[in-house]
Amino acid sequence: MFSHKFVAALAVGAGLTTSTLAQSTPEPMKASFMLAGIEKSITQSASLDAGRIAAFHRPASACTNPCIAPLAAAAGVQTVGEREVISFVANVVTKGEGLLIDSRNPQDRAAGYIAASVNVPTDLVAPDNPFMADIMQAMGARSFEGTLNYSDAMPLVIFDDGPSTSDAPALIARLIAAGYPASKLSYYRGGMLVWTALGLNTEDAKS
Repeated sequence: MFSHKFVAALAVGAGLTTSTLAQSTPEPMKASFMLAGIEKSITQSASLDAGRIAAFHRPASACTNPCIAPLAAAAGVQTVGEREVISFVANVVTKGEGLLIDSRNPQDRAAGYIAASVNVPTDLVAPDNPFMADIMQAMGARSFEGTLNYSDAMPLVIFDDGPSTSDAPALIARLIAAGYPASKLSYYRGGMLVWTALGLNTEDAKS
C-alpha cells in the first residue's frame, strides 16, 4: 500500500550533504558521502562474488529466455555507465538536486541495492494510482490548479537488475507518459548485474 511516508522518503532523497569522489584511472572507484547523517561509500573491489552477481540475473517475466534490454530506454533519455552513476550520487544526489531510482519491486531490491538509491517500483507509477501526483511532486514537479508543472522536476537516474530485465525502461516510459521530461531522465542499463560484476559494493536492509 502506498503511503505518504514513501513520498516523504523520496523528498528527503539521499542525505543532502557534501561528498568526495575519486575517479583517477586505473585506481578503483570510490565515493564517500553522508546519508541521513551516516557516512556511506561506494567502493570497488578486485575480488568478485560470483554468488552475489548471479543473484541479480533475473530475466524479465515476459521472456522465455533472457531478454536483452535496449541500449536506449526512450528518445531523449541518456544511457549512462557506472562512472556517471557514481558521479551523479556524489555530486547531485547528495545535494538534494536529483534522485537515483531503483525501479525493482521491494522483494528484488532486498537482494541488494546501490547506496543512496530510493525504491520506486515500476508498478507504482501507474495512471490509476491515486498518489501519482504525490510521487511526481516528491520528484520536484509542482502542482497548480490540478496540473503538474515539471520545470523544476529533479534529474533522475533509473536502474533495475540489468540488461536482461525491463523494469527501468518501463518506468521511464511511464514517467514520460505522465509528463516527466525525457531530458531529465537517465538510464543506467548495466543495473545491479553489471554493478556487482565490476566489483562495486551494494547495500541491503541491514546496512
